[in-house]
Amino acid sequence: MPEKVHLMGVCGSGMSALALWYAKLGREVTGCDRDPGQGCSALSAAGIQILAGHDPSHVEGVDRVVFSAALPLSHPELVRAAALGIPMLRRSEALEELTSGAVLIAVAGAHGKSTTTAMTGWILQEAGLDPTVMVGASIPGWTGGFRAGGLITVVEADEYDRSFLRLKPSAAAVTSFADEHLECYGSHEALAMAFGMFLEMTMPGGTVIVPSGLEHLAKWAARIGRKVLVTGPGGDLECRWTGGDGWVQTYVVDGVEGLLRQPGAHNLRNACTAIALASTLGIPVGRSVEALKSFPGAVRRLEKIGMLGRAIAISDYAHHPDEIAAAIEGVLALTGSGRVGVVFQPHLYSRTAAQAEGMGLALSAAAWSLVLPVYAAREEPLPGVSSELVTDAAGRAGADCLSCSPEELPGLLGLRDADAVIFMGAGSIDAIARKLTGGCRR
Repeated sequence: MPEKVHLMGVCGSGMSALALWYAKLGREVTGCDRDPGQGCSALSAAGIQILAGHDPSHVEGVDRVVFSAALPLSHPELVRAAALGIPMLRRSEALEELTSGAVLIAVAGAHGKSTTTAMTGWILQEAGLDPTVMVGASIPGWTGGFRAGGLITVVEADEYDRSFLRLKPSAAAVTSFADEHLECYGSHEALAMAFGMFLEMTMPGGTVIVPSGLEHLAKWAARIGRKVLVTGPGGDLECRWTGGDGWVQTYVVDGVEGLLRQPGAHNLRNACTAIALASTLGIPVGRSVEALKSFPGAVRRLEKIGMLGRAIAISDYAHHPDEIAAAIEGVLALTGSGRVGVVFQPHLYSRTAAQAEGMGLALSAAAWSLVLPVYAAREEPLPGVSSELVTDAAGRAGADCLSCSPEELPGLLGLRDADAVIFMGAGSIDAIARKLTGGCRR
């Protein structure tokens, strides 16, 4: 009989990829989610049973339970599993187990890690190396955020709950650094130390990759003899923008001319990191550049989903001030008109409390913005924390920014003009956007 694995919160981007991985290994997989939706379509297609909501009965008869670190051990399903003596693994523990013995490439960072992980996997796929890839976003041509392959494995390494410190990669990269998940780390310094430790975990003989300006994160890895590659201006490898036409931009790296079908300077930085990671497996720069010409992009990363009147509707996962700014900058470069509107849904009360000023400042680059209520996700409301913190900050920065409910959104959009409207956030905003535009997941 195959081992039975039950995953809680299975429709989330990280958990769904784990479920698909277990199924590929021949396990009998079930999962539950409080809100099964589009994120479960790849799982259903793979024959994985999805149970709606949470109930202690879900763990009856299973051999192991995998759960997100965001869930407390007092959760009724976990209490029942413990009473039955069923092994319980955090998502990070499951990933550690699944990657044991692999030739592992791990990609961490505050922003860009999903796209960079997917780009790296795409290069290896096109080079014929048949990688196993796990990424926190759906990739056209793959099964959601998972690509079944061989021993060479590329994974997105999440810093939340220090989970990336369980991995032992052959090559590791950090795409960017920002004060995220301070509820786990307590301070900027502790977070920076964790990123340094992640790179230091790279196996002997391995390579670590950091962008220019973040070389200090690699100092401990360098101290124990790991090779360090620096990407970006003044570094070992840089993708320099040479032009653009609509959604496509051209660049040159190491004397090789390339083409990328994803806009924005941040995507050139992602591509550069992916090319550097591929080089650790002996793939020449020219071959990587050729592979990226066919990279389709990740769902919800500046993804065109339809039209709102004459405006292009775009869905993006941006939820941190740096990501908001990068998304707006990328779309402004495409339109050239300055008429870019934003519908933003703040994610988490703790993040909103800490970053509202930065969110508002970033939104001020748009012609106008509408801000929906905070998406709570795993948190309870915090006194005095609401979307008005963001709109107030945007107003101080001179922005045309208004708070609204999802019900008010269609009417307010009808009163605003734009060449493009970006729907931003890590919560339910994507479903709202697709309902308004008639757009479907790729």
